[in-house]
Amino acid sequence: MPLNLMDIPTANGGWFKPKEVADAVAILVEVKAFDRQRPTPNGPKDSVLCDVTVFKTPEQLERLAPEVSKGQRIEQTVLARDLETVVGGAVLVTVAQIPATKPGAHPAWVWRQITDSGIRNQVVTYASQRDAAVDAAVTDAPDFD
Repeated sequence: MPLNLMDIPTANGGWFKPKEVADAVAILVEVKAFDRQRPTPNGPKDSVLCDVTVFKTPEQLERLAPEVSKGQRIEQTVLARDLETVVGGAVLVTVAQIPATKPGAHPAWVWRQITDSGIRNQVVTYASQRDAAVDAAVTDAPDFD
């Protein structure tokens, strides 16, 4: 029987802070789970559990050496709701802040799709290499049967 290795989605990656990645070249968000109105200390919020891979600089993208956070929570309202239909999939984005429409309200963070094919191809290359390394590790694992 072949080994079907899967990750258990856990929230050990902290919380997504858009301000820290606002200047990133590319953000690969792999959505593991969506929880509608998850209880939090600040009241119920829509929450997404993701693996977030951030290419902060063009050099990181060129070297295919991103910062990876497995099991990160995204609870900003607009960001979380936009990922509700992506569970089990991934998006390649950046984040931007848009002005508030009501006086006194905070500006909202939103996703921006990456349309540059060069960036998309480099991130796809990274993901392919990462997945190939995982497959190779599973293949090399001892068989205890």
